[in-house]
Amino acid sequence: MKQFIMIMAAAVLMVACGTVQNDGLTKEERRAQTAQKVAEGLSKRHYTIEAEQCHPMRGAARRIDYGYEITVHGDTLKSNLPYFGRAYNIPYGGGKGLRFDAIIKNYEQWRTKKNMTHIVIYTDNEEDVYIYTIEVFDNGNATIDVRSREREQISFSGQMKTD
Repeated sequence: MKQFIMIMAAAVLMVACGTVQNDGLTKEERRAQTAQKVAEGLSKRHYTIEAEQCHPMRGAARRIDYGYEITVHGDTLKSNLPYFGRAYNIPYGGGKGLRFDAIIKNYEQWRTKKNMTHIVIYTDNEEDVYIYTIEVFDNGNATIDVRSREREQISFSGQMKTD
């Protein structure tokens, strides 16, 4: 009986250790597949970038919780980002901050390096005018730099969803 339990425990352990990616793709093939998904999302102007860390102008960088992201869908920008920093002239109570949906006024996109795409988005709402500068790498890593007229600049780093 003890032998049977030991054999079963060893089998369970081997199965648990064998759950590493078995999709049949090499590391290079996975990289190429991710780069293709990133390029496809950018060319269609339909992508979401999840923010994982924020870098305010004053103070240290902060890890941020799940759920903060920006989404570009055609001519619409949906921004759901936290704001830490100095505000100059904002509505009573703090206003919307960087949580709003707006029509994109101007969208510029170009490749700056072999593995990076640079995007500049101009938009506004009833509170402020914003410039989102986004750099997306072929592996899905991204940085977002937000400048506005009424608030200090803030940056975010994160990952583009490729699903």
